[in-house]
Amino acid sequence: MAVPDPAAPRLLLGVCSGTSADGVDLALCRITGAGAERRVEVLHGGAAPLPATARAALGALEGSGPAAVARAHAALGRAFADAARAFLAASGVAGSSLAACGFHGQTVHHHDGAPERDGTLQLGSAAVLAATLGCPVVADFRWPDLAAGGDGAPVSPFADWVRHRHVASRLGLLNLGGIGNLTLLAGEAPPRASDTGPANGPLDALARAELGRPRDEGGAEALRGRVREDLLRELLADPFFSRPVPRSTGLERFGAPLARRLRRRAPEAPTADLLATLVAFAAHGVAATLTAFGEDWAAPDGPPLHLCGGGVHNRALVRALERRLGAERLRPYAALTPEGGPGADPDLREAVAFAVLADARLLEEPASGPETTGARGPTVLGAIWAAPPQGPSDGSRG
Repeated sequence: MAVPDPAAPRLLLGVCSGTSADGVDLALCRITGAGAERRVEVLHGGAAPLPATARAALGALEGSGPAAVARAHAALGRAFADAARAFLAASGVAGSSLAACGFHGQTVHHHDGAPERDGTLQLGSAAVLAATLGCPVVADFRWPDLAAGGDGAPVSPFADWVRHRHVASRLGLLNLGGIGNLTLLAGEAPPRASDTGPANGPLDALARAELGRPRDEGGAEALRGRVREDLLRELLADPFFSRPVPRSTGLERFGAPLARRLRRRAPEAPTADLLATLVAFAAHGVAATLTAFGEDWAAPDGPPLHLCGGGVHNRALVRALERRLGAERLRPYAALTPEGGPGADPDLREAVAFAVLADARLLEEPASGPETTGARGPTVLGAIWAAPPQGPSDGSRG
């Protein structure tokens, strides 16, 4: 397809789901310009729950074969397409007016870092979105980076750099998703980035298994608990933290298996104590990653860190970070966008990022490199699914 005119405004939709698989985040953006001069205006943002059919298809994956993967791929594609179509209708925007939709899908596997790099898998058919919305869809952002020798994660730093590098001479963004990740910005220099290790992943897994709830809402249970220092010392010995940055990991290492292992090590421990211990472990991961980038980033008076992702709503996690890093360093994500609006919403940061990444792909611009993923060089991310010639469909199987 033809490369758009960078000077002309372009409408892009970002659609993604976090590793917790609890919903779909959507952001409609107007983008003008290219490269470092790209301007991003977030027009609307929203979220939609994943329907029960899609959650059930995800739940059926463990221990299943390719048929279950195919069913989940289709069910998630329809779920994301329905959410995107409803969001655009509520925003008064036709799908055919979009330059593209940037679609991440649902991560169900991500390799555990070098030297294995044994792949990454995001489910949800981009072709279904393209047919439903009637616009090109850019997806599969991680594999081009893997093919170039990178970790395929994190991929949001390019958008952070485009949007926020001028806010301060140096600043960080700390995303607290299922896995934590950092973006470090220093003006016009390329962004630096890395995963930090666990964040919400093991906390949510333990809450599901032992509290019967999708999460420890607000960190209330963890705040009641006591950190088990003996268990924390064992967790801190994980070899992930001895790898050089940038480094990447997934829930295979720091999700439900970690929560189950912790319970086996301490069968008598109250759930609140295990949650408190996992919170302390997540805060350690952030501190250790900052140290790996240099003492200037790790110092208590170091550059500000702006918090985003679902973990900002977990008071226990935020307090643990304040103790480890210094409360004065931690800033709200909204401070990066003082004019307010949906672009200041910490829960929309990744949906906006995938709109920006889709725009970079349309303009054939690199969006990752050695400083963020360890790739051999600057890498263009994503593959494009064209809209079918008959226009938007209802997303059904036909």
